[in-house]
Formats: sequence, C-alpha cells, structure tokens
Amino acid sequence: MLNNILWIFFLSVIFLFNGCARQKVIIEKPSPLEKKGIYHVVEKHQTLYRICKTYGVDLKETASLNNISDPGRIRTGQRIFIPGAKRVLKVEVYIEDVVEESGHQEKMAYKKMNFIWPAEGRLRGEFDETEGRRHMGIDISSPAGTAIKASDSGKVIYSGNTIRGYGNLIILRHSEDYVTVYGHNEVNLVEEGESVERGQIIGRVGQTGRATGPHLHFEIRKKNKAVDPLLFLTR
Repeated sequence: MLNNILWIFFLSVIFLFNGCARQKVIIEKPSPLEKKGIYHVVEKHQTLYRICKTYGVDLKETASLNNISDPGRIRTGQRIFIPGAKRVLKVEVYIEDVVEESGHQEKMAYKKMNFIWPAEGRLRGEFDETEGRRHMGIDISSPAGTAIKASDSGKVIYSGNTIRGYGNLIILRHSEDYVTVYGHNEVNLVEEGESVERGQIIGRVGQTGRATGPHLHFEIRKKNKAVDPLLFLTR
C-alpha cells in the first residue's frame, strides 16, 4: 500500500514538472511611448501652415496626426498636437493668412472695382516692389484723428492689432478678388463681420505700430497679391 502511494506521488510530481516545462511564458511588451510634443491652441486667424512653419514641423504629418482632412480649415480654440515641440511658441498672424482665410469662408460676387481715396492728406510713400525697399502700399500723411473712409463697399474680415508692424489695422473684402488694407490707425470704428458702405468712416488716422508720425498706410490686394493703389484710386 505504501509503495503504491509513493509511486502515485512520484508520477504526479513528474506530470506537474513536465506540464510547467511545456507551459508558455508570456511576457507583455511595454506599450510604445507616446510621441513627445505639446498642444498648440489655435488663436484667431492662425493657419495650420503658419503654425507648422513656426514650430518647424511637417504640415502633412501634423495634419495626419491630428486627423485634419483639410489643412486650410482649422478653427479658433482647436488643440493641435505638435510632435517634438518642447514649449508653446507665439504664432504670428499675416495679412496673407487673413485674406486667404476669408476667401475660404465666403465667396463674393465679382464686380468692377472703383476705389475712392480713403483719407484726405499728402501722399508720402508710394508703392515699391524693389527688393530691399518693398512697400506694399501707399502712405497718406494726415493729422491724427483724420477720418478713414472705406474705399468701396465690403465686409470687414479683420479689425485688430495682432499683425506685426501695422498697429491698429482694418482689412475689407470687396469681392472674391479684391481686398483693401488700412494700417497704423489711431482707432478702429468697425468690427469683424460687419458690412460697410463706400465712403463710410471706419477709423481714425494714427501712428500705431511701426510708424513715424501720423499717417494711413493703405494697400489694395488682388487675389492676395499687393498691387499699386494709384492705378485703382479715383478722386
């Protein structure tokens, strides 16, 4: 009897040992670390192109990581993951970005343009595309507080002071192709989204931003390219 018990015990030990030996040992691989980076919160008039250029990252890769199907359409307040970035950077707003953004948002009927002078005063600086001396508009020297008038009827697509160098700035869209730009204002009297009439007072001449003395910096842009305002203005 004792021998039988010992024999059964011996066989059980062998069975358990062999079973353990054959059992697969599963080692969980650690999950891959998340990509390092930061989140950039989109501010008004910022574009994905400008954000990516500021951080030095690839636009297509960033759009893919953030499931952005149309890189030309991001919204204010949206959180954009920037791979590899270590700190949040200031992303500048440019006139070109504002004009392009407004073109995506709304199509306006084409009409023949006939712009009036936006302020009374003396022509101080003319349009110049020469490399190193680029001046994308004209400067009209006027006393501070002089009325600034809309050169034609349109819609305010920008009214603020976040575009470097221009100080208080207004941009009006007049058609699908044309916008006008009014810079260095003492005060803006219209808000974004507002419709204005030709000759309506939209601001006052000042010297905000990079300006020496009170004057209005005025631009006309056709399809987002600055053109010589003197070729379009009528008294």
